[in-house]
Amino acid sequence: MNIHKNLACRIDIDKLQDALKAADFLAHNFIKNGRFRVDETWGPEGVLYLAESSYALCSIYEVTKKELYLDAVKAILKELKRIQKPSGGWALELGASGVGFKITEKIRQITKKIEDLPPTVAVLKTIADYQKLSHDTNYYSMGERAFNYLIRYWDEEYGSFLEKNNNELTALRSNPRSYHLFSFKGIQAWQAFSPDKTKKILPNLLSFIKKTFESYDHNTMPLIYGLHAAILLEESDEEYRENIIKPRIDNHLLYNNIFRIPGFAGCYGHCDGLRGVVTTESHMRSCAGIAIACKFYDLISNTKTYRDTSEYKDIENWIQSMRGEGFYYEFQTIPEEKRIGYGSPGQYLPIWWVLGKI
Repeated sequence: MNIHKNLACRIDIDKLQDALKAADFLAHNFIKNGRFRVDETWGPEGVLYLAESSYALCSIYEVTKKELYLDAVKAILKELKRIQKPSGGWALELGASGVGFKITEKIRQITKKIEDLPPTVAVLKTIADYQKLSHDTNYYSMGERAFNYLIRYWDEEYGSFLEKNNNELTALRSNPRSYHLFSFKGIQAWQAFSPDKTKKILPNLLSFIKKTFESYDHNTMPLIYGLHAAILLEESDEEYRENIIKPRIDNHLLYNNIFRIPGFAGCYGHCDGLRGVVTTESHMRSCAGIAIACKFYDLISNTKTYRDTSEYKDIENWIQSMRGEGFYYEFQTIPEEKRIGYGSPGQYLPIWWVLGKI
């Protein structure tokens, strides 16, 4: 495989085959009808996961040029076109409950009816990335409708898009403000199509996610904390990286004993809006989030500050221990150490980590 040097320097080559297997697992599930359906997941699959999965598939395509991955993204976009609301937005559309995280039928129906900010803005990156790689313009108008819908909710004083008030919907999230990270990624990707409007918005969004990041503490969900750290590492100067981001990776992520599970090397618990902090499950979400933050710091600083630590190597080993038959498991019960679930986050998160790209 001839990998471009700009990509190769970020990739963990020794794990690339595992990432490819996870990408194949994603692609073969999505290519049927644009939805990811397996018989065992940690929690409900939803529209936000479609977008996040597409990021991984587009990145894998950049590495391999294997058409299967773009075909799977195209299938996702066809499904997104079918379910786009007349307003231009998308609802979260959560599916069936998983074995770890369960929702009521009432909540599931609410997530089908109401446009939701995170999936709507996250899909902009899916469309932009796909069009850049495939030169297929058939989904541009869908993105333009979504962008125009979002602009109606832009609030300069707030510094981001206003969300519709729905307590039952936002209660599903451990920190609702955190999901504006996807606003930054989506609008950043949409620069290719609307440079003037996005140029005015992006500085405010970056400031918004910095303030969100700086509000985090030991109790913040490691995945969303780690993703903020990774993206801000790429968008910040050295002073901010060293004085603000690195101490938080140290104190709130890698060495955080609230989530770190004693007696189980490399295992970290989870936090969600309904259950709070849970340490009877070691989660791919948490471990991958921490690993991504640490790896991105090393890539930006051109060091192995974290990757040479025993703590990082423990997480690395735990993630790799979650490999199944061509996929990764999502979580492991503690203390039984039973591996369960192979939903889409169990696949796209390790891909992001191995490739060094979100």
